[in-house]
Amino acid sequence: MSNFTATDSEKRGRYFKPRRLGHANLFVSDYDRAADFYKSVVGFEEVYRQPDNQASFLSNGNTYHDLALTDVHSKYAAKDQKPGIWHLAFELETEADMVDGYNRAVADGVPFSFVMDHDVARSLYQNDPDGNMVEIYADVEKDWRPMRSGIIIKEKPKWVPGVTSVPLTGKNYPEDPEIVVVKDAIFHPKRVTHVALVAQNFEAMYDYYVDTVGLSPLYGGRNSDVVVLRGTASDGDLTLYRKTRDLAPGLHHVGFEVWDDTDLKRSIAALAGSGVTVEREVDDVARHSVVIRDNDGLRLQFYVNRNFTAETIAKAPREDALYLL
Repeated sequence: MSNFTATDSEKRGRYFKPRRLGHANLFVSDYDRAADFYKSVVGFEEVYRQPDNQASFLSNGNTYHDLALTDVHSKYAAKDQKPGIWHLAFELETEADMVDGYNRAVADGVPFSFVMDHDVARSLYQNDPDGNMVEIYADVEKDWRPMRSGIIIKEKPKWVPGVTSVPLTGKNYPEDPEIVVVKDAIFHPKRVTHVALVAQNFEAMYDYYVDTVGLSPLYGGRNSDVVVLRGTASDGDLTLYRKTRDLAPGLHHVGFEVWDDTDLKRSIAALAGSGVTVEREVDDVARHSVVIRDNDGLRLQFYVNRNFTAETIAKAPREDALYLL
């Protein structure tokens, strides 16, 4: 795979150290239709909905939402919003860690767009160098279901990091969640694991996600054509591809880990007759993956890891890497 070089860099961010990607929020053309697709095909249940925001929030019990589907006609959408990524969210160990990083970042002149109290989590928001919104958050309630179920229409309480309340030092993210399997769904995901982006400015994106957000490289580096970045509790949370003449900047795919190869093969077989077509399947020593598209044409990758290391990734052909990582 040309220009794909492994790195032994252990550089960590100055401000945050995420555990993992917590959720991805997607803009979709019809959030009702998308919610049906993501249940019957992708395998997540709608756990709550915000009709005033035209958004559906999906989970399998892993966290208070793995995915949010926000309509392109939502008040949060741009005037000519197209389906794609709205924001990606990174989970921290504790609220105290988040507030400490926030204070140090602000002192260094790092800008944040806004902050928000979501009842079960508190979040910081800023834009990456390509303009994608990034959420950095910490859970503040261990049992999220009573507060995040059904129809939710309410104003967010005002929150100032470290001022409104004393930051919590305990770990409130689900440590051993009960995973709900949608039995009739085509896929049975464990959780959303990563977002893959084609970077408009690869070096600036790399610097931001490593230095500010605090991810570290599993594979590749600042001068590579691709890099896989991970938090402290994952095998990869963000994949960045360098743009090329035939690879335009923006969302490439969202990745979901499934239970095992047998389950993935069952899902691939179940696609026959479903109206959902496979765009690409890569059966590699590092990972077995299959990529489909949703109703809006957004790519979704389902995979099971085999020997997912920098060494095995480096052996994959470039045309496979786009659908493998």
